[in-house]
Amino acid sequence: MKIGLIGCGNMGEAIVSRLAGSTPASAQSIIATDVDKAKMNKVRSRYNVRVASYIRQVVRFADAIIIAVKPKDIDAVLEAMGPYLSSGKTIISIAAGITTGYIEKRIGKNVAVIRAMPNMPAVIGEAVSSISAGKYAAKRDVNIAKGIFSSIGDVVELNEKLVDSVTAVSGSGPAYFFYLTECLVEAAKELGLADRIAKQLAFKTALGSAKLLSSCGEGPAVLRARVASKGGTTEAAFRVLEKANFKGIVKRAVKRARKRSRELSKA
Repeated sequence: MKIGLIGCGNMGEAIVSRLAGSTPASAQSIIATDVDKAKMNKVRSRYNVRVASYIRQVVRFADAIIIAVKPKDIDAVLEAMGPYLSSGKTIISIAAGITTGYIEKRIGKNVAVIRAMPNMPAVIGEAVSSISAGKYAAKRDVNIAKGIFSSIGDVVELNEKLVDSVTAVSGSGPAYFFYLTECLVEAAKELGLADRIAKQLAFKTALGSAKLLSSCGEGPAVLRARVASKGGTTEAAFRVLEKANFKGIVKRAVKRARKRSRELSKA
């Protein structure tokens, strides 16, 4: 399988780093391009992959082409790809808000399109990505996408109608957890702890809690109840959160993120 990458930003590089890391042969089956030559050359020097000056070179070389550009650049990329696409190619887009139907319409050919939504932890191989098949995508194309995104973490396959919900939960989700951790650090410092200690306590608590949640097989409500013993410190903290309707605030925030994702979508 020869893989092409259009866009060598953070997410593009994360994908290349995992795909190219196994053997030298894997690296040479990947070709990448970017309008920013410095990013493209960095990917080449770090991972020993092929690079191309033009999108048409990527399309001609690759069996599967990953579009990893900003949504504002998608039209220019599709226009450059169109004349060189043929049957048997698989397009995988991670451009936020761009539907498979939009790509199919712009290309004007019955080419297989997969829409993927990875998230930021891809840079350490701990992403969760959704993939959704377009009108002309077959099982083979879905499996290609699964193979690629499994290299950076977990993969879920779902109907494209739910991608805006995925964006609101896991796409934006890392920022929610970063914010909670940021708040814990600030609170710890207000309680007299040094900055270094406050960060160590908050970061390790976040990491350990996530690992426990993913490995023990029990839900978050069960684990929370185990920490919050009756009449204890955690229960006192949760009275404050419940009074402020913390759960309702989180739900409203996620729903607002989904609404914004829909507003930005190109169908």
